[in-house]
Amino acid sequence: MPQDRILYADTAAWRVERVLKPAGLLHAGSPVYQVATRRWVFPVSGVSEFHLEGRQVLLDGLTVVALPTGLPYRIHDWQAAERSHMVVSMQPGSAPTGAGHALAWSLPPRALWQLRLHWRALAQGREQAAGPVLGQGVPSGNSAMAHAAVARARRFMATRTAAADGMGWSLHDVADAACCSYFHLARLFRTHTGLGLHAYREQLRLAVALQRLDEGEGDLAALAHDLGYSSQSHLGTAFRSAIGVTPAQARQALRG
Repeated sequence: MPQDRILYADTAAWRVERVLKPAGLLHAGSPVYQVATRRWVFPVSGVSEFHLEGRQVLLDGLTVVALPTGLPYRIHDWQAAERSHMVVSMQPGSAPTGAGHALAWSLPPRALWQLRLHWRALAQGREQAAGPVLGQGVPSGNSAMAHAAVARARRFMATRTAAADGMGWSLHDVADAACCSYFHLARLFRTHTGLGLHAYREQLRLAVALQRLDEGEGDLAALAHDLGYSSQSHLGTAFRSAIGVTPAQARQALRG
């Protein structure tokens, strides 16, 4: 699977790089990889799925995947669009980190915002590389992907949100994709993820909004339309409530 890598930092303790897979055909699965030191994979754009010893972890815009030393894994792409993620690796011989041993962490939009600021500053040489900051995240159990209906619902919402094509879809469409009733899915989803369907969709939309602003999106009204908001004002209210700044302020800071 062809990939490009951009090195952001290479210190005695940490290596930080951005990995990009160009747009193209869908891949059913990558070769089997195995990391030499602990590694954390943070979402930037696109949707992919990590298969780790029979377990599945969806890299959906909100999730950080933790790869322990020596654990074999494969990557499955769910979109033909460009996929990008940040990889933070411990250098050989580094002291163990206290980031925990969960295979996946769920980060809120405010934490994703702070990460993007850090990566931008790192690329510009204004900050030093740091370990994975997961203090605002919530360790994710395996049940969110082990339950078939919940896994189908997450894949549908993640891929449709990442497409950001302005084509409307509802939570009832999610239930249809999950092959169960809306009310049954709502109960299952909250039980297995800790979030309601609406809250999960909202966090996904804000994660994609951050991505588009980071890439230089200049038309906030078009961004709101593409993500399914009723207006630019609607997007602005949701964005500021969850992240603490307006979309225009976020765009300015990321450009800086």
